[in-house]
Amino acid sequence: MRVYALVGPSGTGKSHRAIRLAAELHCQVIIDDGLIIEENRILAGTTAKRSSTRLGAIKTALFQEQEHRDEAVQALLRCAPKGVLILGTSEGMVEKIAARLKLPAIEKIIYIHDIASSNEIRKARYNRAHHGRHVVPAPALEVTRNWTDALINPVKVFFQKKGSERKTWAEQSVVRPTFTSLGNLSISTPAIVAGITHQVQEVPGVADVGSISISHGDDGVTVRLPITAVYGQPLHVLGRKVQRLAFDILENMGISVLAVDVTIEKLVMK
Repeated sequence: MRVYALVGPSGTGKSHRAIRLAAELHCQVIIDDGLIIEENRILAGTTAKRSSTRLGAIKTALFQEQEHRDEAVQALLRCAPKGVLILGTSEGMVEKIAARLKLPAIEKIIYIHDIASSNEIRKARYNRAHHGRHVVPAPALEVTRNWTDALINPVKVFFQKKGSERKTWAEQSVVRPTFTSLGNLSISTPAIVAGITHQVQEVPGVADVGSISISHGDDGVTVRLPITAVYGQPLHVLGRKVQRLAFDILENMGISVLAVDVTIEKLVMK
């Protein structure tokens, strides 16, 4: 099985171009926003575009729920595709999806700027921001089976496969997700810090949590987490436990994590 990825910021037209790119790469399956799509048929999954919040949409797209993930893995095993195309907003995101769905390592990452012009990307962003229009790379019939209230209209995409003279077409669905009508959702840095601090303070062996700093990058956040530890325990074990806890807290918030750097600054007697 060969695995590819299409990466680009949200709203830049990845889903719109997914069917054509999958055909060029000979990929029978597209993984997009929590769905497993095989040649215009939804095999499994729950679309992130049905989530009531943006945070919920991120968690769905990353297959964070065990039942959702297991369903997707089983669907991939049943259809046994020779090629898979994963869509995501960052390299880290598509790599997480591949790992969670037990797929081989990604062979090649294609970036949206490689296959779409700046003008096309601007137009896609405008439609997303002003009209709340999102694309699902599957026919309207597939989408409306479980999502009748969000369909805007079907769109036909014409393309030509490599090595073929015959042009073909595929149908996509333009939808308006529930969360677009509720306004934007953002998580402030103080809220993130408070969430980490509260739970890390409960870890046995942690006496205090220092001033947490968070750096935001294009692909995720880097957290610097200083703690005061209780003397008389394996510090490397405590450090790993705190690091894993902070990482899981952020992931459950739907935040992509680049690194969690834990520093044991002080030791105190119990």
